[in-house]
Amino acid sequence: MAKALPSFPGVAPNPDRELGEARASIDRSDERAALKHLDKARRGYLKRHDAAGLEHILVLLDVLESDDESVRIGRANLAYAVKQNLRLENRRRARELGEPGQDPYPALGAPTEHTGIAFTRGVKLAIALGVALGTAALVAFFAFSVFFGSSDEPRVTLQLLNDTKERVTLRGCDDSDCVTTWMDRDVDPGLTTESSVPADDLVDLFKVHSSGRDEVCLPVRVHDAVARFGGTGTLVARVSQASPCPGTTVLPQATAETGL
Repeated sequence: MAKALPSFPGVAPNPDRELGEARASIDRSDERAALKHLDKARRGYLKRHDAAGLEHILVLLDVLESDDESVRIGRANLAYAVKQNLRLENRRRARELGEPGQDPYPALGAPTEHTGIAFTRGVKLAIALGVALGTAALVAFFAFSVFFGSSDEPRVTLQLLNDTKERVTLRGCDDSDCVTTWMDRDVDPGLTTESSVPADDLVDLFKVHSSGRDEVCLPVRVHDAVARFGGTGTLVARVSQASPCPGTTVLPQATAETGL
């Protein structure tokens, strides 16, 4: 079995710095970079149990507007993940205080076009001076924490089952166009391959190729599966669930439910 490689960068050691980088990227109209920095900041604030930091991410997402469908999908996915994180933080704090928790987003539902974070350049955006000053203050206050941050993060085992009748090639993609990959494996019919991926990944994208057929996509919703089944077992996605790219997202199942 090939050694597992991470599919996305780890938890940001300084989420406040990532927030500042996101602000600068938005000023440059670089939505791709802004969303990457905001997702790193989300992971960092989640690790710190910093609800205020997570809410600040939502403030920045509010100014990300574009006519580009892929940008809208990326923004919706990230906003959904942040709100789920805030839900968890609300329940955790309520348990610590011994008080009943109140869901801050009772009507929250998964985005209908949950196809992974998409990054493109596009529309020029402006952010209020108060947001800029607040970000600058946070960056200055936590400037030295970057030297003491940890790249450790919760991970989960993701298993891909080739339940088709053909040998397939599976590529794990670092971006929506799969220009760079972190996994490239051939899997025979009836066999599986697995990797350790960050439990907070919104969507891990895999491209599936078999002889004589067009390449298809398998976007796997890791974050949602961990929230539903927990992060201690193995999650399983089936190759037969792949669909024409960019692909319909798939919620992997826990091994106990797949019968594996």
